[in-house]
Amino acid sequence: MAIKIIVMMKQVPDAEEIFIDPVKFTLNRAQARGIINPSDENALECALKIKDQTGAEITVLSMGPPAAESAIIECMGRGADRGVLVTDRVFAAADTYATSLTLAASVKNLGEFDLIIAGESTTDSGTGHVGPGVAEFLGIDQATYCTSLHIENDALVAERDLEDGTEVVSIGLPALATVLISSNIPRRAKLRLKIDALRKGIEKWDHDTLKLPPEWVGIKGSPTVVGALKIPEERKRAAKRITVDQLGELVKELGGMGLIKTEEEEA
Repeated sequence: MAIKIIVMMKQVPDAEEIFIDPVKFTLNRAQARGIINPSDENALECALKIKDQTGAEITVLSMGPPAAESAIIECMGRGADRGVLVTDRVFAAADTYATSLTLAASVKNLGEFDLIIAGESTTDSGTGHVGPGVAEFLGIDQATYCTSLHIENDALVAERDLEDGTEVVSIGLPALATVLISSNIPRRAKLRLKIDALRKGIEKWDHDTLKLPPEWVGIKGSPTVVGALKIPEERKRAAKRITVDQLGELVKELGGMGLIKTEEEEA
């Protein structure tokens, strides 16, 4: 029987095109181009390598707005078999707790699985909370900061990159793993697979599908509260042209600012 893998993927705004809403203290994504979260691409590649070796079945699970469908189609174009988008306005502005709860409920709705793989963190928050949070809600073992994954004797063997070295762990299935962006080089999508994905389509679930009360999810179910936001002032830089004859004056000027020491001060 084929191993069933779930890849948690998030479509994130291009980091160069977003700004923070000064009123709501949330990311304004309206005008930003959506891309696949970089380390989630590595998570998908890990799953695809296992599929290449074992014939595993891969489901891409994403929570986000309807526009995230394009990111799921891209993942199916790389070799994923199924795509599910959890989308509903009541899920909006969820913190990592509410997001983990919603994704865990989605995993349960998918049915039996062997392995969940996700990126270590997302570029729009960088907390690294969601993967471990899902594992906790599901009550399964987890391995974080992984650089490689493979299945051996019905167990997940993961190589973890730690501050003081490398650790290799073996975890019984079902399990969850988060992978680093340095773990591999993601493959490109194939046109034929993307066309197949567009024809097949993806499934879309809302909070009624998951039977989640609205007060449990989204901003209502998020205990995180941003009390204030302070944007640091941008440092202004100035430049001026100098000639060789002006070098002496420049040294005195910089010395007066405490940036360099003159010969007299060093003596």
